[in-house]
This record gives sequence, C-alpha cells and structure tokens, in this order.
Amino acid sequence: MKRKLYKIIMITLILCTLCSCRVSISEDYVAEIQAQAQAFDFADAAERIRSVTGVDMTEVFLESMGEEKAQGIIDAIDGGTYTDRTWLEVTGYSYHVINDMLSGNINADNISDFGFNGKDSFTVSFVGDILFDPDFRPMVHASSMGGVLNCIDTATVDYLKSSDVFLINNEFTVGERGTPLQGKTWTFQAHPDRLDLFKQMGVDIVSLANNHVYDYGQVGFEDTIANLDKAGIPHIGAGMNLGEAAEGHYFIVNGIKVGIIAASSAEKVYFTPVAEENKPGVMGTYDSTEFIKAIKAADAQCDILVAYVHWGTENTTKLDAEQITMAREYIDAGVDAVIGGHPHCLQGMDFYKDVPIIYSVGNFWFNSKSLDSCVITLKINNSADMETLIVPLEQKNCETRLLVEESERRALFDRVEGFEPKTVSIADDGLIRLRTVES
Repeated sequence: MKRKLYKIIMITLILCTLCSCRVSISEDYVAEIQAQAQAFDFADAAERIRSVTGVDMTEVFLESMGEEKAQGIIDAIDGGTYTDRTWLEVTGYSYHVINDMLSGNINADNISDFGFNGKDSFTVSFVGDILFDPDFRPMVHASSMGGVLNCIDTATVDYLKSSDVFLINNEFTVGERGTPLQGKTWTFQAHPDRLDLFKQMGVDIVSLANNHVYDYGQVGFEDTIANLDKAGIPHIGAGMNLGEAAEGHYFIVNGIKVGIIAASSAEKVYFTPVAEENKPGVMGTYDSTEFIKAIKAADAQCDILVAYVHWGTENTTKLDAEQITMAREYIDAGVDAVIGGHPHCLQGMDFYKDVPIIYSVGNFWFNSKSLDSCVITLKINNSADMETLIVPLEQKNCETRLLVEESERRALFDRVEGFEPKTVSIADDGLIRLRTVES
C-alpha cells in the first residue's frame, strides 16, 4: 500500500540525515510523497482481498464501495480479525451478497433484492395451507361474504403485509386443464385469476412441495407452475426435474441474503410424484438424501437458510419419528430454521444446536374446522442474528383471525408448550426459546 511506501521512504530519508549521506529533504518533496501516500491503491487492495478472502474482488467494484469501506476490509485482514462476517460489519452487505454483486448473480431469477427497509431488523413470515378451490367450503363461504379477504381479518393481513418476506403453502393446482387423479379422495384446483389474492395478501413466495400440487395430473402440475410464473409469484419445492425442484429462492433484505427451500414427505399412499433427474414432481424427502444435497448447495449461497417441509401425520399433535430425525439431519447439513406443515393442526416446537424446529404451523385458511393456527416469524437484525416468534391465529368456520386478547394468546401458547417434545417456552410477546429448568 502507498501509505506503507510513504513510511519506508520517510524512515530512509531520516536515517540518511543521521548518517554521512548528504540528502536535502525539501518541504515540497515531502508534501509530494505524502500526497501520493494519501491516494488509496484500490488495485492493490483488490488483489489482497482476492488472495485472502476468496472474494473475486475487482478494482472498479472496490472503488464503488469507497475508500473507507475498502480500508476497513484491509484493516481486518491486516489485524487478523477478518471473517466472512466482516463484509456485513464494514460494508452493510454480506459476503454472499457481495459475491452475487460481483458475479452478476444478483439478477438471477431466483434472487429477489428487496433493498433496505430503514429499520434495524427485518422479518420473514411463514403460514400453512390455503385453499382457493371454488367447490370447497372456504371459497363457498368467501362467496357469501363478498370475498376471501372478508374471511381473513384485517389485522392478520396487515401483519403479513408488514413482513418483509411472506411465504404460504399453495395447497392446490392452478389452472383449467387436467382431470382429478383417480382414487384420490381430495383433489383441488383453482382458476388462475385467484392468484391475484396472493398479491392482495402480500405473499412473496409460495411452496409447491405438498400433496395436492399434482391433483390434476401432469398437465395440471405444469399449468400450476406456468400460471405462477405468469403471475410473477416465486415458487419452490417442485419443478419439471430434480434440479428445478431442489432449487431455492433467495431474498436480500438489509444487505443479508435469506434462502428458502422446500420438500415434502407427506403422503402415506403416493399420488404425487417425486422429481427425478428428467421427471417432474415435488422435491421429496421420504429419503432425505437428495434434499440434504439441496440444503448443502443452498447453504453455500446464503447467510440464513430455512427449510419449509410438508410432513407428519394429519390431525394429530403426535410427531412422527421421521420428523425428529430429518429435522436434525437438515440442521446438521446447514439449515438455520426448520418450519413444517401438512398435519392441519399446530404441533410442538424444539431447538437443536440452537436452531428452531417448528414441526407444524397448522392451517392458515383451509377448511371449516375450529383450529389453533399461527404465523411463524423470523426476526433478523442487521447483524444477521435471528429470533423466532409465534403470532397466534384461530381458524374457525372458514375464517381466520389474529388473536389479540391476552388470555386467548396465552392459552394458545400454553397449549403449544404442552405439545411434544415439550422443550420450548413461549413468552407473552410470542418469542420462542428453549425451555430452561427455571422456566
């Protein structure tokens, strides 16, 4: 660096004046050397960053960051304190986001850059199943009420819209073609126009890793994907081959990159095909081998990774042994939160290696039963530290509402604490923690 060169020259000149050398040091010469030293050497800094950090830094990009931030990275390298987290601390953008900017991947179809929200944190929210099929009770009721948003209370919709990222499970096919699968009891399909409801609700992404996305055969499956693409709604957990089904979607908020991937192991009798190398279907996790590969690939691309999984046994709080085993496998592979659905009711929660496991978020708006439900929200601060919160809901008579009375909220929290494995405590504000001896 030129500052180091300046120091070397000055030390040399001073030594020369102390020995027999006859060197005249003019003020102008010193000023010139000093001015040169003040010019930050972006080319040299970029080379050092490339060699030490593995980031394929360019001189032009480093100049666009500015000298102060560039010097901050160099200081961390020189001081021996550099880690991947240094990028976020110094520049406001994480290591992964910087890499995406440099490579051009920031413009990839599966990356949504939501910029900065002006706050010291952001939220990523998840709910369970929703159903827009006109022949079933929820939509029949909605027709009598003047629309779906008259069946989901304003407080719930406002909360979900306020989330920086919001995911829902698309538990139906979308289209007008195909025929119901023979032998399957429940088959669902909604008109493509209904996708506008997702936009009205503030949905940012849907999961297709479920047991109803193939209800109308391959034609209905392909139409679902095509119609979501046409509507501009990102989707995960299914595709025309294993590569597509395994691919995650990534959201950049406040300079931090959050990835979400999805898989299903919901069916006891298989109607929904699992994607293969050249075969369409959902991302399967009956055998977790391929999903573990997907997790590892996604983890290498983001700061926080969430696995959204369709699993378990319907209408029971009792966990399948596979849910417990696979959740831990996912975490060992790199997941930072596991969020499940499919049982149509809330199930218990746990932590493994400090990573939250939400076994089932229950229905969001799916049938006429009276059921506890919830939003699970990951609150992530601008240092990429995460908290997990539950926002209590009730589904009843084809309507969903936010629980606001303290007694109702506390009663739901207490019920969830009592579900196996009974290892969490839930504060009055919904913060989920691993239960301690004292709590």
